[in-house]
Amino acid sequence: MKKFTPLSAGLILFALLQFVALQNTFAQTKNSGVTIRVTVAGVSTDFGEFECGYGAADYGGSVTEDICAPIEWGRDIAGLDSLVCDSIPAGSLTGKIALLRRGGCPVAAAGAFTAKALNAEKAGALAVLIANHSATAGQTDCYTQFLYGNGAATTIPVFFLSRTAANFINNAINSGQPLEVCLMRPDVFMNEAFYPVQNVQTPITQIGTDTFGFSATLTNSRGLELTNVKVNAKVFTAAGAELFSTTLDIPSLSGEVSDSLFVLPERFAPELPIGNYRIVYTTESDSTNGSVFKDVRRSAFNVTQNLFSKDDNIVYGFRPGTLPANGWAAGNLYSMSTGAQDNYKVMTVEFAHASNAAERPINQIVSDIALFRVNDDVAADWNLFEGDDYQSPSFTWIGTGGYTAPSNATSYQVQQVTMLDLVSAEPGILLENGAVYVLSAFYPDSSRFAFHAFDPDVNVAGPSGISTVTYSTQWFLGGFEGNPSAVLRMYIDLVTTTDEKPLPDTYMNVFPNPVKDVLNLGLSLEKATDVTVTIAELSGRTIQIEDYYGLTNETVTYQLPQLASGVYLARIATKEGTLTKKFVVQK
Repeated sequence: MKKFTPLSAGLILFALLQFVALQNTFAQTKNSGVTIRVTVAGVSTDFGEFECGYGAADYGGSVTEDICAPIEWGRDIAGLDSLVCDSIPAGSLTGKIALLRRGGCPVAAAGAFTAKALNAEKAGALAVLIANHSATAGQTDCYTQFLYGNGAATTIPVFFLSRTAANFINNAINSGQPLEVCLMRPDVFMNEAFYPVQNVQTPITQIGTDTFGFSATLTNSRGLELTNVKVNAKVFTAAGAELFSTTLDIPSLSGEVSDSLFVLPERFAPELPIGNYRIVYTTESDSTNGSVFKDVRRSAFNVTQNLFSKDDNIVYGFRPGTLPANGWAAGNLYSMSTGAQDNYKVMTVEFAHASNAAERPINQIVSDIALFRVNDDVAADWNLFEGDDYQSPSFTWIGTGGYTAPSNATSYQVQQVTMLDLVSAEPGILLENGAVYVLSAFYPDSSRFAFHAFDPDVNVAGPSGISTVTYSTQWFLGGFEGNPSAVLRMYIDLVTTTDEKPLPDTYMNVFPNPVKDVLNLGLSLEKATDVTVTIAELSGRTIQIEDYYGLTNETVTYQLPQLASGVYLARIATKEGTLTKKFVVQK
């Protein structure tokens, strides 16, 4: 019986269809909190991460000290072009911040962001700003992006400037006025801001399980006593409406504080409709030098109709550095809410992978998809979890799905697999309210060369801090180093569309019927009752699910403009039974 730790040694990263070893793990500008201050003739303008400022990189050096220097366009030797497709004259950027233009080169590899940054570093630059300077179709002046790649050789900070910021600096250079650019660390740096959601994407019936608590680990970057320090966390809608805010006030923060945990005082119990949301952390304090440099962290989460996912984007692939002959696996933990009144199953799962053709062509990859239920006797902190074997005695194996890559498969293409109940061999696996599951993709034998797809943008919390897990020689409950999230998604659907314990017909009136865009359900219950409402296809595939508490006589309304013409189901579920009625969408 063991408690396992992250798989932090010997892993291999697959990105941009090349092999690269994961090195320089903590040397990056991601989440640096840096303010880029541009001072022209004594007047300063600040640019932060996102919002018409900059995007960061997962390579290059961290800004451990404020960097202030002149800025200059880097020019390559061959064409004197700021694309720097060729090397930059040695020493031409010594003591300066390099401004480089985004864009491709005749040789694709030479035009990579990592190659540009390394060329500037070899020319003596202190830092690199890559400018989204020229017009790019489909991108606004505020567009920024996060830079990925094998930039282990680059040791100076690297940032991607929005067109707004890049044009401002270019105009300042052309003005001929005194110009200085500073990369300023935040006064109070957040080493990490806690992501309180168990999943990046959570079905609407399950989001209430994720009671949000907020915390951050802080470092006093100035080394001086800071006063009136405030750490704030907010939850917003995608449109910017504030839903929740909590602030921790720290009267005095010693200059000795480094990577120390601070817990914010309030909690947020979300009852949110389907949509996209943001969590924003900020720090600030009284000024020590006439300016206040805040740290800001932004993370997104989504409330979905029926999708569980730890990711919202495929970035790169991982596999263990030492591949066991019998194969390896990646898995995600998913917890079902205790509050839903209806019963749901998982029918369809999604995942993605990549490979190097020299080792194993992508269309020859196979994978065994498994759904495990975590046994109830596993301790809350997983201390007694037994994980020496893939089929752990701490798991009950309940579902399976076989995957063979199609002949036209490509790397990182999202693949769907239908899951079968392990006992009945029928499609669809019953999910129990309150239970915890592991959805796993196992790459056996010759398919062990596959790289599973991951999203590193957010370290998802998960139950007891466990989210993505891996198996090689044993189960590792911390996943890969840096805690990226595996792309392993599952959709939950109704177990049945029949009413085995039918409620009285008068409990729900569906109107209008036919419906065009707006559906009304008139609920008339004998007493205050907790109700789960599900809108579904005739097959049981869920379209929308919502929990209500203490309903009696009410009308609930659903906007359904996305539905095509056809017949659908409206269903209510209580502890006493269910009532399902059909309605017609007529466009």
